[in-house]
Amino acid sequence: MTSTNDEASEDAGISEQHYEPWLFQRMLDELSVSELGIGFVYSILDLLAERYALNDAVVNLAHESFGAQMFRLGGKAVSADLAARLGTAPGVYCDPDVVPAVERDAVRTACQLALSLHLARFSAAHDPLTNIANRRTFDHALEAAAARSARYGWAFTLLIADLNGFKAVNDTLGHAVGDDLLRQFGLAMRRSVRSGDVAARIGGDEFAVILSNADGHEAVGFTDRLRCHLGPASDTISFTVGTSTSPRDSTDPSELFRIADARLYEKKGLNHR
Repeated sequence: MTSTNDEASEDAGISEQHYEPWLFQRMLDELSVSELGIGFVYSILDLLAERYALNDAVVNLAHESFGAQMFRLGGKAVSADLAARLGTAPGVYCDPDVVPAVERDAVRTACQLALSLHLARFSAAHDPLTNIANRRTFDHALEAAAARSARYGWAFTLLIADLNGFKAVNDTLGHAVGDDLLRQFGLAMRRSVRSGDVAARIGGDEFAVILSNADGHEAVGFTDRLRCHLGPASDTISFTVGTSTSPRDSTDPSELFRIADARLYEKKGLNHR
């Protein structure tokens, strides 16, 4: 029979096998300055390659929203041939194959956690149909932009866009067609914004954009880009916009929204809600 001391030694050995201090420390370092996300996955692959002098490394992760997803050392592309050779099973694949299995499992688990957290944050901040910002994210962004404008005098323009005749599309062609139109409009908005702008779906067929460093004239350029990116869909999707600009019109986010909404309804020839 194994002595108590021997059993304790064996337990300690097992614990050391499964505890990867470098990986745990890296997670703590990342959490101290940011949130775990996709960048963490690549940083772990970099550290793994450095520890074992790897020529290449790929971690294959799985998620219910998109299936298998591969991340390669240095952010390099995963060729179709490499993807076919590795398959879709989750795991860490190294060249040369010198990393202990327990360490590869620990790396895969840490990377899976980082990816899941990244996707959870994305889902919480974005509209599931159009994949642009949702109303909650938009409200926070508008408050932040208005606060900066009030404090520093930085100009920005709020643009609200409303699809014309959308209810009739839903009633006559069905909600599936209506959802497809919303997706197309959301995609066109995402392609039309500049870095630093925020595009959001804030209601059923109502969208909004915060154009940073814009004193009002940039709204015309945005709507032109939007119509261009809609392409053939512009024959089906028409829209009306209303704008307000901070600090010229106001620095209060609620008032800016009210002004833009009123101008939109004025263009439509309707009474403001």
